[in-house]
Amino acid sequence: MKFTLVVTTMNEIVGMHEIMPRVKRDLFDQIIVLDGGSTDGTLEYARKQGYEIYQQKRRGLRLGYIEMYPHIRGDVIVTFSPDGNSVPELLPELVAKMKEGFDMVTVSRYLGSAKSEDDTILTGLGNSAFTGIVNLLFGGKYTDSLVIYRAYR
Repeated sequence: MKFTLVVTTMNEIVGMHEIMPRVKRDLFDQIIVLDGGSTDGTLEYARKQGYEIYQQKRRGLRLGYIEMYPHIRGDVIVTFSPDGNSVPELLPELVAKMKEGFDMVTVSRYLGSAKSEDDTILTGLGNSAFTGIVNLLFGGKYTDSLVIYRAYR
């Protein structure tokens, strides 16, 4: 089973310096930076570190994923952001869960005592409401349906 880490960026130079050195590269067969138009040195840093880079052509994260998919070599995609919401120390556990045979594993910012440090009252309520609707409509048990930090086949 091959793993691809997709690092989404848009002017994330601070996070690239602080978060990415904590990522265990040996967990992944491919690390690719999906960039939405950074102008702060993010791409230069990524190149220096030897990461593959895909610069999306159309605006929006979803469209960036769609454009980038043909470049993915892994059987499992792990989506990750260096903005502080994706804790790199949880990557080994996420990879291990996928190796157990799960189709998708989500790292929640709200499960148990976890919390999103950058939430405002409005964004916290919005996420809670949206997650509640997803659970109601689809019978899920999500605690964070909007998080970017997940792995899937």
